[in-house]
Amino acid sequence: MTGIFAQRSPGLESGPKPPAPDAHTVDVPPIGTTEPSNCLRAACTGLCNMNRGAIRNRMRLVQLLLSIGALAFIRPQYNDGFQWITLFVLCHSFVISFVLFWDRRCCGTIVRSQLPLVDWRRLELLYTGGVALILYVLSYGLMFAHKGYGGNETCNWVSTVMSLFTALVYAGESWVQLRDMYDGRSTLGQRH
Repeated sequence: MTGIFAQRSPGLESGPKPPAPDAHTVDVPPIGTTEPSNCLRAACTGLCNMNRGAIRNRMRLVQLLLSIGALAFIRPQYNDGFQWITLFVLCHSFVISFVLFWDRRCCGTIVRSQLPLVDWRRLELLYTGGVALILYVLSYGLMFAHKGYGGNETCNWVSTVMSLFTALVYAGESWVQLRDMYDGRSTLGQRH
């Protein structure tokens, strides 16, 4: 019977064709989708392809957040010098970093316009490198300092770890600044 219908209507002969024997479907998600395995890869690729100005802005924001965390958890003991010095350094570095970060976001109209003859690239490199070194030494001093008792001990341990991470982020920003200076790019910290 199928032969009869095939003779009367030629369109039925061609009908839907089965897939070719060597054709196959791919069930791998395309690049750029937000699958869990691709999220980390996309973040790393985005960080590697980002310009140095954006990297520095993100590092400065992380510094500020870690400084807030370290300041929130520090509970200096009465006679422990490392904790009091760390509190002092964290407070001042937070204020200076916030002003410099806000000045970068406003294209140098807050501080840099007031002091146009200052070499801001060199000054910021000295600042970030110095704060990184001071906080790194202080965070190791905090590890061996007396932390107090009960809840104070836990808070001081959290503050110690956050202070160490803050020092590492400052060191990372110093590294980006050094690469910027020695590569000869003038996108960061120009005189205004």
